Amino acid sequence: MRRGLWPVVGLVVGGVVGFAWGWFGAGGYEALDSAAGTSFLCALGGLLIGGIVYGVSRR
Repeated sequence: MRRGLWPVVGLVVGGVVGFAWGWFGAGGYEALDSAAGTSFLCALGGLLIGGIVYGVSRR
């Protein structure tokens, strides 16, 4: 895989995992709000991890 795609992959995977975690973890109470917020935060974390992997793979 091209090294430049790692941050994008991290962003997408983080967003999807965060949405699922927020949706199923909310227990039915405002699940969409929880999923949106958790998805955003996990996408940022995935972007950060993807950026770190990209930086390490450049060495």
